[in-house]
Amino acid sequence: MAKKKFKIKGIESVIRMAAPKVVTIGINILRMGPRMIFRSAVYLLRTNLFTRILSCFTLLVLDLFDLVKRRISKAQFVRNILFSLILIAFGTFGWNIGSRWLVVEMLGSAVEIVGGMIGAGVLGAASGVVFDKICNKFMRSDAQQMWDIIDPYVSELPDGEQSAVRKSISNSDLKKMFACKDRQDYADKLVKELSE
Repeated sequence: MAKKKFKIKGIESVIRMAAPKVVTIGINILRMGPRMIFRSAVYLLRTNLFTRILSCFTLLVLDLFDLVKRRISKAQFVRNILFSLILIAFGTFGWNIGSRWLVVEMLGSAVEIVGGMIGAGVLGAASGVVFDKICNKFMRSDAQQMWDIIDPYVSELPDGEQSAVRKSISNSDLKKMFACKDRQDYADKLVKELSE
């Protein structure tokens, strides 16, 4: 169970940290054309204020969509927004530290990008873990609440199947379950479907 929760959080963290870069590269491709992709990537991998604002807005729209569809709670919505802001802020800070710390003159700007990615990854991931630990002391995430409902059904399965079923349950399944009126019934059917 712990592995599945870590996997889901890990994927979301990567998406939230990568979004600013993906959005920026996408804008640059549209602006300059396919021939400039590599050159664009080098320059646009460097985070700027416009990129951070745009990525925050993109993530806000996705979370807002889930909130309107009742796939997440208001508390989870606020938590997601704070989580995104923290990852972007610390990821940017880590990028700036990493790009200046790792200096090998003969490799030029490639080292700056590698150093920046390492710094952004380490600082972004560390800040995400700290944020999660602090939040978990005050509130349980929607995913944790759904796992509390699912676990008794998974525990009824043979030992060999339990791990496979837990790995098969996606974050999307948990959001759909949250949106259901009868979550117990959804959990029962989901586990039975995955075990078959």
